[in-house]
Amino acid sequence: WLSALESTKWLQHLSVLLKSAVLVVHAVDRDQRPVLVHCSDGWDRTPQIVALAKLLLDPYYRTTEGFQVLVETEWLDFGHKFADRCGHGENSDDLNERCPVFLQWLDCVHQLQRQFPCSFEFNEAFLV
Repeated sequence: WLSALESTKWLQHLSVLLKSAVLVVHAVDRDQRPVLVHCSDGWDRTPQIVALAKLLLDPYYRTTEGFQVLVETEWLDFGHKFADRCGHGENSDDLNERCPVFLQWLDCVHQLQRQFPCSFEFNEAFLV
């Protein structure tokens, strides 16, 4: 089971996302520098990294209300392709469009929540 998990590179993806978010946080908070985050097409990695950085930088986003606002602004308003990425849209047959981007982000939030449970107003059940 562990080798099957490792072959998906899921944990490596999460690690890269968390490291990228920490890099943004250090630039903004410690170095007082503005940051522009933009992946190749702007749809997938950008909201993952920006939403994680906001979660790390501002405790408001670790409240129930703040988390809902974060999902709304960084995922829904940003225009994330939920239907395409989850395989429920018109192009559901196109495997190149499928990618568990939002689930990866939720897993990162879950990992942070497990490490710092007192920093979050909500728990794992809320994420589910």
